[in-house]
Amino acid sequence: MNEARSAQLEHLDVLINCAALPAPLLPALLELAPAPPCAWLFEQTPEQELAHQGPVLLRIALASQEQCSGIAELLNAVHPDFCVLTLISRWPFADLTAHLRGASQATWSKGTCCGVLRYYDTRLFRYFCDQLPPHQERCFHAPVIQWHWIDHDSKAATLSGFDSRPDSQNMLSGLSLNDEQVLHLQAVSAAIRWFKNYEKPPIEHGFTSREAMIRYLITVHLDISRQKLEKRHHEDFIARALSEHLPLTLTRGEAT
Repeated sequence: MNEARSAQLEHLDVLINCAALPAPLLPALLELAPAPPCAWLFEQTPEQELAHQGPVLLRIALASQEQCSGIAELLNAVHPDFCVLTLISRWPFADLTAHLRGASQATWSKGTCCGVLRYYDTRLFRYFCDQLPPHQERCFHAPVIQWHWIDHDSKAATLSGFDSRPDSQNMLSGLSLNDEQVLHLQAVSAAIRWFKNYEKPPIEHGFTSREAMIRYLITVHLDISRQKLEKRHHEDFIARALSEHLPLTLTRGEAT
């Protein structure tokens, strides 16, 4: 909220992935008087029937103690659940909604395939952004001064946007992905699913953080895809790749 005030804004925008929301925390916010502006991003899309299970955008008025307290309570409750992406934006709410709604719709394979692009899932957000070529990067980040989320190490993460004015050149109505982007996003999803079920800590494989290990696992899953390995060989391939990393040994000073 301090960053929004520093940008001389009177609001903070919050994008919530309702599919990952662990409890019905949203109604309390939406029942406030006045309630924050609210937009379900899957409305007016092929996923309209699932709108209330998808991403929702709220604009919190910084002058409203009730709205600020309500969103703070929600953020504290869902801290470990990867379901809140906050952003600081000067764009009018309607323009920002249209832009973020468009970003959720992707086509690939030369337009023959289409589906939802889950950039709003904070487990994926950074890795998705890393794959945007310059022209898509400028467009996707156009409305945003700064993004904020909680990463896999439960640390606050930020990413700067372009803070551009809304116009027809940077308003997204959808994203067209090339084969390499699709392959990478599939590897990200596979790596995160695998990591979620893995019992050993990253330090046992020489990684200083969960984020570092996940980045490595993404490259491993990319190799699996490019080599077209059969599923029955996946676990052995991953185990061999991880065995190349020696466990970290902390010194007494580092341990404390």
